[in-house]
Amino acid sequence: MNLYKKIVLLFITYLFSITWVMAASVDNFKITLSPNTAKVWEALDLTIEAVDKNNVVANDYNGMILIFSESDPEAQLPIILEENTYTFKSSDQWKVVFENAVKFLKEWTQNIHVYDFNDDTIFGIGEVTITKNDSIENANIEIISPENWLTIWVNKIKISWTTEKNHQVKIIVNWKNELNTTTNNEGIYEKEVTNLVEGENIFLAKVLNANWEIIWESKEVKIIVEKANLNLTNVKVTPSEVDSEWQFDIEVTTTPSLRDVSSVVNDVITKLEETKSWVYTAKLFAPKEEWIYKIDLILKDELGSEQKELWVASIKVNKIVLNAAEPVKLDSKEEKDDLKITWLKLIELKSKSILTWDKLEKAKSYNVYKKLEDWNLELIVNVAEPKFEIDITWDEVKYEYFAVKAMAETGSWEIYEWDLSEATKIQTGPELLILLIVSIFAAWLYLVSKQKRA
Repeated sequence: MNLYKKIVLLFITYLFSITWVMAASVDNFKITLSPNTAKVWEALDLTIEAVDKNNVVANDYNGMILIFSESDPEAQLPIILEENTYTFKSSDQWKVVFENAVKFLKEWTQNIHVYDFNDDTIFGIGEVTITKNDSIENANIEIISPENWLTIWVNKIKISWTTEKNHQVKIIVNWKNELNTTTNNEGIYEKEVTNLVEGENIFLAKVLNANWEIIWESKEVKIIVEKANLNLTNVKVTPSEVDSEWQFDIEVTTTPSLRDVSSVVNDVITKLEETKSWVYTAKLFAPKEEWIYKIDLILKDELGSEQKELWVASIKVNKIVLNAAEPVKLDSKEEKDDLKITWLKLIELKSKSILTWDKLEKAKSYNVYKKLEDWNLELIVNVAEPKFEIDITWDEVKYEYFAVKAMAETGSWEIYEWDLSEATKIQTGPELLILLIVSIFAAWLYLVSKQKRA
């Protein structure tokens, strides 16, 4: 009996799943225009739902739709459309709403048609009643801001105006540039105007009717754009003395109205980040060679004017001198090959640092050393190939110096080590500890095996 109930329950569940899948297939589009009555040129919300034959949302629809008005071909449609088409996305949840996106230019009953782009049997039609807009011919407009004859030190400004709601407005800038916008439901609009010219700039706003005719215009508003005085108030370098290729901080405080601040150290240009108002900072790396390097700054304002401030600070760079550990060399009268390490190259990836160098044909392996706090060297790893890799842990980044020695054998199996390469700074992290333990053990096994063979 229990088995029979289970079979019946499974069969009912199966039938329900089939019915649900079949009901989910799209049959038509439900089109809603809100409000259902409006005046000429007033903005309407357009809602499109993909539904099945039972008028239930079709939750598997991701097709492309074609949107147009048959009754008013000049109607304004959502600006997001590409050639009157829109493709449903999963985030739409099979229902898309275009707010304040449709405007009709004619009176009477107007419609919006929506068709599936690949299947014209799937469609929907929405209707709305449009009446004459008597206020269109008497629309007033006034620029609220900026104030007339305002002086600014940037090449952009926000302009706002008030007029009748849902009207097309044309903004004229300097009698050449035109910006077409539409007021919101309160009849107020704000827009940022960029690329102003130095000196006098003139603004004029005009209201358009449904036939794109000018029915009202505002008074002229003039503002003056002046070149800003680019001045430094403070430059701070911390620390003022560092080791070769080491990191240091720079902080620059300036007067307002700057767009960019960049530093120049040894011909390397670095853009600083504005961390708070008028304060720009960056982390820089010192050059490799020992010297006292001057720091120049490049200041740019909103108008694009550039000003150079030379030698505003300096950074002293000290050369790294490593105390070489006693090399592992066996007494031998045999001549040893010159195994100088050359062409060290560092590659820093997101997850690791890779140090490479030229392969030496007569080298059997390579010892990699790290600089300790007392500037002495510690053997880290012995590698067979000219490559040393260290994983980077990004939440605990640090930098350490490494150097390399080549190891070889004489004809009588004696092991010898050549001179130390130059020191190279490598980004490391906590994971280095595990690598050190494994590498030192491997190096010990290598030396023991070679000595036994000798």
